Amino acid sequence: MDKLGFHCQRLEHIEEGVLSNHLKRGELHNFPQDEIPKLKKEIARHNIAMSIHAPLLKPDWYPYPPTWTFLCDIDKQRKELGLRMTELSLQQASDYDTDYVVVHFPSKVDESNGAGQEELYAITMDSCYQIDKLSEKYGIEVHIEGFGPNPFLNSEFLTGLFGQFPKLKYCYDTGHLNMESKQRGLDLYAFARDLAEHIGSIHIWNNRCVDDYIKYRHIPIHPSQKPEEGWVDIESILKILWPKVKAVIFESAYDYPEALGGHNYKEGVQWVKQLAATLS
Repeated sequence: MDKLGFHCQRLEHIEEGVLSNHLKRGELHNFPQDEIPKLKKEIARHNIAMSIHAPLLKPDWYPYPPTWTFLCDIDKQRKELGLRMTELSLQQASDYDTDYVVVHFPSKVDESNGAGQEELYAITMDSCYQIDKLSEKYGIEVHIEGFGPNPFLNSEFLTGLFGQFPKLKYCYDTGHLNMESKQRGLDLYAFARDLAEHIGSIHIWNNRCVDDYIKYRHIPIHPSQKPEEGWVDIESILKILWPKVKAVIFESAYDYPEALGGHNYKEGVQWVKQLAATLS
């Protein structure tokens, strides 16, 4: 079960998400400065495998929220900020025994800026080239987590991209891609099959629609979530991708919304562990 882990933004999350669920992996993101000195000791003490979701520590010069990367933005200064933050994350990762770094890319494109498809394509490919070079420089794998709306969130573009930059991998996010399926008709199961050879990690959380995300943000996975009601079919995704990926990260809170049943999130973790055992 070394593949399974939990998204962590505080030291207490390592105890709650990783250790209490008997997992062996954590994905670290946006930690407070005062917890950084203790972080490496905790990871070593518990022998936790880790990845970083950029940034590990948000720099004071970067705009909020730190998950925005501007890597396909026509504003050159914002694009350079995104690349600078990506390099900082890789520098931070090199201080740890880090499997990989997740970078949000491509982020939302404001199509009202008048940029044409060719210009956006050139900007995007240049950012990928720069990230590929940074990955090589620091010797750390980079997983690109794409979400929309974006004209390049499709398997045709991404297959070509990873063919050109084979050291880069894709981070498949079940919740974001489910919203893409509802809003813009993306077939998230075909998307998983098409990109399977290029997918390095998975973020799992759930929703039925964009309204769920607005109200509840990242809803924990739970076996009561029926695909016919709009939830992601987590079992199907794992069957497609489990053999291919390095890690599967629970990227959700620890409280299940009362309005949706108030389930214990640990039931979902146990369910996924049982599914994973059948696939290993």
